[in-house]
Amino acid sequence: MKNNSELNSKTLFDIILQLGMIFLIMGFCIRLLLPFMMPILWAIIFAIIIHPLYNFVQKKLKGRGGLASFLIITVILLAIILPTITFFNSAVSSIIDVKDQMEAGTLKIETPAQKMKDWPIIGDKIYNFLHAASVNLEKAVMDYKEQITEVSKMLLGSIVSSGLTFLQIILSLIIAGFLMASKSSQNLATDLIMRVAGPTKGEEIIDITVSTVYQVVKGILGVAVIQTIIQAFGLFLCGVPFAGVLTLICLILSILQIGPIIVNIGVIIYLFSTGDSTTTAVLWTVFFAVSGLSDNVLKPLLLGKGASVPVLVIFLGVIGGFMMSGFIGLFVGPIVFSIGYQLFDAWMHEGKETVKESTPVVGESHEGVEL
Repeated sequence: MKNNSELNSKTLFDIILQLGMIFLIMGFCIRLLLPFMMPILWAIIFAIIIHPLYNFVQKKLKGRGGLASFLIITVILLAIILPTITFFNSAVSSIIDVKDQMEAGTLKIETPAQKMKDWPIIGDKIYNFLHAASVNLEKAVMDYKEQITEVSKMLLGSIVSSGLTFLQIILSLIIAGFLMASKSSQNLATDLIMRVAGPTKGEEIIDITVSTVYQVVKGILGVAVIQTIIQAFGLFLCGVPFAGVLTLICLILSILQIGPIIVNIGVIIYLFSTGDSTTTAVLWTVFFAVSGLSDNVLKPLLLGKGASVPVLVIFLGVIGGFMMSGFIGLFVGPIVFSIGYQLFDAWMHEGKETVKESTPVVGESHEGVEL
């Protein structure tokens, strides 16, 4: 009896020791992968989105999956990197030109227009600075030294953040290429889900995940990007100040399912208060009204008949993703949170349909049963 007790204690100690070692190794591995967690999530999303194109190209190349993945990712990377390099070179050249002109004393600031004062909130401040700079640039720089320093720090922080986001996207695309080309990676993910959830539930989880990614990308992010492009076209053409910043705000509001209506109201007020032609202002008003309502047409076209995700889920995913991972979190957050919501919803309703189908209807006859 004593030997059995000692054996059980030893077995329990071995189990605890083994579990402790497993959790220790798992925790260490998760700690190592933590900096790459967001690029990996983004890569999985990219791989799911690009996979139909990958299958098409793979068939054209007679089953050479590695080559198909390489060609697709290379084209996407070139489409992203080349315009970025062009923009970066242009920006650097402009900064160098301004620096050379300042050192030579030939830099001149044009006198700002009086209507700049009518800009809401910041109009007077910008006008006063530009007017002072047009009269005496060196004195204006010294007078506004603190403000220029703060703005420079903010711009530098934005540039660094944008650069990190850009590198994350590049890394995610490269990882997505390996995920598509590597059958072992696909099998590992499938086998892991099957092992945890079982064959039947595993297939259901995979289907829900893939369909949710397509739904959110097409119905939420796709609509937001298209609507923002339409907005940007109008904002830059009508000459409204800070068009780039307003475009970014429109993108965020569109992802949040609020829409760019707030921005459009402000732009319309600005056009009527500062524009010389009422007819032009009316035409732009019609344009921004149509642009603001365009999501009502785009959503049915892109979303299709997929399962709907509540606006609150998208909203929380966007805000949480942005707070956790910055700009790239605007896209990853709603996708991951929507997947979690759909899986939770499927788990909550599991078995209800089965119970409903198995419940006999009163008065219904059955074979072998006398009523």
